[in-house]
Amino acid sequence: MAAIKEKTQSVDLSLIIPFHNEAENIPALLAELDHCLDSLGLQVEIIMVNDGSTDSYPRPSSTPRFPIIWLDLTQRSGQSAAMYFGISQASGRYVAFMDADLQNDPRDLKILYSQLKAEGLDLITGLRRDRKDSWFRKISSRIANTIRSLLLADNTKDTGCSLKIMTVELARRLPGWNGMHRFIPALALAMGFKVGECPVNHRPRRAGKSKVVSWRRAIQATVDLVGMVWLSKRQFKGRLHVPSPSDLKKNINS
Repeated sequence: MAAIKEKTQSVDLSLIIPFHNEAENIPALLAELDHCLDSLGLQVEIIMVNDGSTDSYPRPSSTPRFPIIWLDLTQRSGQSAAMYFGISQASGRYVAFMDADLQNDPRDLKILYSQLKAEGLDLITGLRRDRKDSWFRKISSRIANTIRSLLLADNTKDTGCSLKIMTVELARRLPGWNGMHRFIPALALAMGFKVGECPVNHRPRRAGKSKVVSWRRAIQATVDLVGMVWLSKRQFKGRLHVPSPSDLKKNINS
């Protein structure tokens, strides 16, 4: 059995996975993650955030290689809340997100991380190719993405893709409100962070049921969009300057 990467070591990446009633998918997800995350060559912690599930599922303390942290919300609060509280417990220098329904492909995490580092980005988000969703959901999503992009100029074609990697600095500045997860690229750009996008795989749901109610989501997103136009214009553009080793050396010599 491969050695578990101990939590006592510094964590490079915290992978946060919100879920609600995904008992049929969790074992397969964790098995796949153990294989795919190892290819990153990083110290990774997996943070599973239970958003008020009513089903039963195993809670291993680790995969064969990586530690797992299990968090529970006191009541069902939605994806944004699960992400927000997951961030609060993350130890990594980078924070990643994905869904628990197996539609996101864990192999894409390596591709996203490589592009994030190569381009010096603060956030990279997936762009789902050949989406395995219903025609209604794909059309409604395309319309919503177009309207959002026009109003917020976030340069993101698929903000609804849960597969994302960002710096912990950005993650900790994300505000805690319902619907926040739909506007992460816009919030990041408004705060002066560098954002990119990368094509990723998208797979059919193998088991369980989708938790998205399209008409309800459309109404909520429209209301949130109005607020985001206001909020994006009032973000701090500046970031705290962290002196580099060369800066410290100059100060010592001056």
